[in-house]
Amino acid sequence: MKRTLTICAVSALIMGASIPTSALPGTSQVAFAEAGSAAAAASGRTAKPQAIVASAAVTAPASRDAFGITAPPPPPELEPVAVARYSAATSNVTGALAVWPASGGVNDGFGYRGTEFHGGIDIMAGYGSPIVAASPGVVIAVTQDGGWGQYVQVDHGGGITTLYAHMISGSPLVSAGQSVAAGQQLGSVGDTGYVTVAHLHFEVWVNGTKTDPMGWLP
Repeated sequence: MKRTLTICAVSALIMGASIPTSALPGTSQVAFAEAGSAAAAASGRTAKPQAIVASAAVTAPASRDAFGITAPPPPPELEPVAVARYSAATSNVTGALAVWPASGGVNDGFGYRGTEFHGGIDIMAGYGSPIVAASPGVVIAVTQDGGWGQYVQVDHGGGITTLYAHMISGSPLVSAGQSVAAGQQLGSVGDTGYVTVAHLHFEVWVNGTKTDPMGWLP
């Protein structure tokens, strides 16, 4: 009889230990562990430590900062400029430039770069490469400043001027007031002024307003 009761008690303990705590509504894991320890003590066995594993807390995903994207300001509205085509008898220009001012690919074009306006094109000719006049004209400036560095400016008549910047300091081969032909060397490609690598910054002005040189180059 005692043997039968002992088998029943052991069976009850095994069945109780195999029931998951989630199946007992309103009963915590801690309370279930304490009850199991008490039952084990009553049966004369040493209760083994119960390993209580707490589930990881579920946290809401972190919200990302919503940075507002500000569009760059629109380019300034330029007054329409009527550029007449001049004959060789009255002017050095014919409405378009004759030659490229340097040999190389265009790395940066005319227009806005973020919030900064780029008033010309950057031609990636190698350091020391020749810079030539894009059309016949008269040199009106041979100057050096902090932004353009060493530069030359040529007046082609009819309100059209071109500017050649970042030359090697002291490399200009012309002087103010001198007439130049298309393709005549003005100086050499350098890295003076506000630059990170040697190149030619080339600008075209029409009646005092910067315009995209790509529309003027052959």
